[in-house]
Amino acid sequence: MPCSSSLDVSEYYKVNNKISDTGSFKDIAQNILSPLSRLVGAETSLFAVLKKTDHGVYAENLISNSVDHQSSVEYMKKFQHNDPVLPYAFVRAKEIHKLGISKSFTFALDNIIDFRQFSRGHYYNEFLRPNSLRQILATGIPSKTDSSLVYVLGFHRYCNNAFRKKDVQIPSYFGPVLFNALNNLELNTQLADHNIISSYLKKQISETGLVILDNTNSVVFANHTGQDHLQVKQDSTHYYSGLDRDLITIVESHIPQMNRSLTRKVEFDYNGVKITARMIIPDIKNLGKRIILNTHRPSHAIISSVEIEKYGLTQRETDISSLIVMGMTSPEISDKLCISIRTVENHLRSIYAKTDVHNRTSLAYKLASPQ
Repeated sequence: MPCSSSLDVSEYYKVNNKISDTGSFKDIAQNILSPLSRLVGAETSLFAVLKKTDHGVYAENLISNSVDHQSSVEYMKKFQHNDPVLPYAFVRAKEIHKLGISKSFTFALDNIIDFRQFSRGHYYNEFLRPNSLRQILATGIPSKTDSSLVYVLGFHRYCNNAFRKKDVQIPSYFGPVLFNALNNLELNTQLADHNIISSYLKKQISETGLVILDNTNSVVFANHTGQDHLQVKQDSTHYYSGLDRDLITIVESHIPQMNRSLTRKVEFDYNGVKITARMIIPDIKNLGKRIILNTHRPSHAIISSVEIEKYGLTQRETDISSLIVMGMTSPEISDKLCISIRTVENHLRSIYAKTDVHNRTSLAYKLASPQ
């Protein structure tokens, strides 16, 4: 195949319209990567989302066009942190957009490295060279809603013919439509996650945690109870810390079982927390699963089941009585159960009447299970 392609007006509008028709992430390979690869003369290409963290820039949600699957897996697991394209694409795309110069930034790998030095490195000799990847062209497109994200397109040649100036210009011609298409996909993704969160929050009961993981097992939402149960922290920019590696391993080990189950649900215990894990597949994109974790920590102070039945306590009265046995005050119970102090006091009056006591101490003594 030729190592470059010409671009006339009719071809431009044809590709521009195809990119505009990208309605989901599963369309990226066919609507974006394939036509642009043909225009720049690339044998293979890929799409990824670059995310900046305290540990640097890394790629996720890789979508490839004609790239060997095993090579993609090895790159994501072993080599992406040695790839100079990722941080450069992230920084330059954001700089160019901030200055109002362009919606995208395209560059060749050879333009940002000293090849003599680069060719002696681990990344070149252990990954690029064995996979015959000699020429690399990259386009960075910034997110307009998330300052920590940049989308990147990578184009590869097996031949030694360098990408020429006109090849570098071709992705830039489509910068505006790429910017709009990819950012619209991200907005749709955020809306889908918002709908998932809203749906599951409506089903929550007091003392139940809700944690939602994306397909990379990153936390996209955690309510306060879920944060407490699984030690998840939220920073000032509303990003969540990751789950314990051991817990992620357990969740991943249950994925085959969830795939086989009609309910896509499993239950297990982790550090004293009961967890119900459910897998869902959003229709909005091909980025894979969402894992819904519902968490519950059983109370250590259990009131006698005989006494509950004897006095006809409701579930809410049982909850409040258990917390009384644990020594909590009305304001503490109010915070714990997310109800008003007045509601707590109203329930207490009903509990006192049913159990024929007049204070908390007598109630705790009467209802507590024998040790």
